[in-house]
Amino acid sequence: MQLNKKKMYAGAVVLFSGGVLTLSAFLVPGIVNSEVIAGNGPAVQAKLQPAAGGSAIPVLKVEAPAPVSTVTADLLKDMSEAQIQQIYDYVNQPGLEPGISGREITEAEVNRRLVLEDRYVYEGLRPEQPLPLNAGQAEVYVDLATHTYTYPERTMTDEELLQLIDWSYRLNYIAARHNVTAPPLAQDISEAEAKSLAAESVNKLFGADVSKLETKAVLAELGPDKQPSWTVHSAPYKAGTLRGQGKEFREYHVIIDAGTGDVLDTTVINGTLKRTPIDAAAAGGIGKDAGWIHKATQIVMNKQGEKRAIVKASLTDTEVNNKRGMVAVKLLLEDGSSYTAELRYPDQTLRCLIYEPK
Repeated sequence: MQLNKKKMYAGAVVLFSGGVLTLSAFLVPGIVNSEVIAGNGPAVQAKLQPAAGGSAIPVLKVEAPAPVSTVTADLLKDMSEAQIQQIYDYVNQPGLEPGISGREITEAEVNRRLVLEDRYVYEGLRPEQPLPLNAGQAEVYVDLATHTYTYPERTMTDEELLQLIDWSYRLNYIAARHNVTAPPLAQDISEAEAKSLAAESVNKLFGADVSKLETKAVLAELGPDKQPSWTVHSAPYKAGTLRGQGKEFREYHVIIDAGTGDVLDTTVINGTLKRTPIDAAAAGGIGKDAGWIHKATQIVMNKQGEKRAIVKASLTDTEVNNKRGMVAVKLLLEDGSSYTAELRYPDQTLRCLIYEPK
C-alpha cells in the first residue's frame, strides 16, 4: 500500500512540474503547460480535471496585475479546418511514439526554451513561421509520416525554439477542442477548501506563505484504487523564466483526499539543490544515528501537530533512497495510520511528509 501511494504522489508532481513537462514537450506532442490552456478552453481530460485556476529563500511576489495567458482560440485563427483535422488525426494515431533524429536538446536550449515559453504564454511572443511538418523545408521540423523531430547539429535559434513551443501548444489546444469532457468526479472537498488546506499544510511544515504565489488545483483519480484527490501546486508566476535563468525558488505540491480532506502529501520542490547519494559507509552511520528518527518525530509532533502516539519508527526504502540522497523515516501511529518523513542527506531538511490513514 505504501509503495503504491508513493508512486501515485510522484506521478502527481509531474502534472505540474514545469521542468519535466517543458523538456518533454520537445519530444512528446501535446505535453505543455495544460493549466494555461485550461483557463481559456476545455482541457484534455481522461481521469484528470483541471480547475480554474520561514525559509532562507525569499518568497517572490506576484506581479500586479498577475500575468494573463495569451493562449486562446486565436492560436488557430491562421489554420484551416483541414490543417486542424490533420493534426488531430496525427495526435490520435494508436501507438504514436515520436522520436528524435540526430542529437538531443542541450541543457542551454532547454533553459532558453523555458524563458521563451513564458514569453509565448504571457507576452504573446510568436514565431515568424510555423514549424514545418515535412522534411526538406528547414533544418528544424517534424515529419508527421514518421513521427520524428529533427534538430540541427548547430545551436537552435530563438525562432526555431519558438516554432517548437508553438507546435506543442497547437497540438494540445486542438486535442482539447476535440475532446469530450469527462463526467465530474465525486468530491466532498471543494477546490477552495483544498487550496486552503494545502496553504495551511505548507505553512505548518515549511513556514511558507503561498498567498503571493500562483496556485492551481486539479481534481483527479489517482493510484490503482482511483481515489479522487486534489493536487494543489503553488509556484512563482513565470516559474519557467526563473528556472531557465538558474534562479533559486521553491514550489509546493500538496495532495488532498477529495472525500475526507486528509492531507496525504506535502512536498517542497527546489530544482537547484544538488543531491548527495548515500554510500555504504554513510548508510551504516545513518542506521546507527537516532538523530534521523528524532528529527522526523519532531516534525510530525511539533510542526504537523499530531496528537496520536507514535508506536514504532524505522527507516524505509533505504536501498532506493540512498541513491536519491534521501532518508525516509516511517512513523507508525497507535491507530495503524502512519507518516513518512523524507529528509535530505546530510542536512536533515524536510523534502516531503506523506500521510497514510488507516
